[in-house]
Amino acid sequence: VLHMHACRSALTPSHSPLSLHRSTLRPGRGRRLLKTSGGGQSEENDGIDCLGVFAGRGQVFGAPLGDTGRPLKVPHMGWNQVQQVNDHPLWAGIDDNSRFYFVHSYCATGVPDEQMAGRCEYGLAFAAAVAKRNVFAVQFHPEKSADAGLKLLENFLRWRP
Repeated sequence: VLHMHACRSALTPSHSPLSLHRSTLRPGRGRRLLKTSGGGQSEENDGIDCLGVFAGRGQVFGAPLGDTGRPLKVPHMGWNQVQQVNDHPLWAGIDDNSRFYFVHSYCATGVPDEQMAGRCEYGLAFAAAVAKRNVFAVQFHPEKSADAGLKLLENFLRWRP
């Protein structure tokens, strides 16, 4: 679990969004940080600016009602389908609407269509994957997502943006 306030406090001037963006040219570098805090703002800690690599904001799931009329369980934990919104090399060999494993209390909303790589629904629609130039960030845990997650990681290692 990544806490946005602690993350921002630990960043030095050399960790500007641009330098983090460039550092992701090497597979694996910055993946965990960007998937959680790459947006513009987050509701965490009564509101905090994030890295700004992607547009949109992080919002807590709060208490949207599910089909039962009861609040959804938070964190969102378990398997859920991801709709591939835009073509991307990292989706190669992965079926649209494949299931990935999630564990999160915050989600990215307000992401522009051109940055949206994958969408998921859990009480509300949110960005499950975002892409911009040489950065691809996911909200789910590919390492826990069986064959689809392993294929995504394999594609990531082979990706040459």
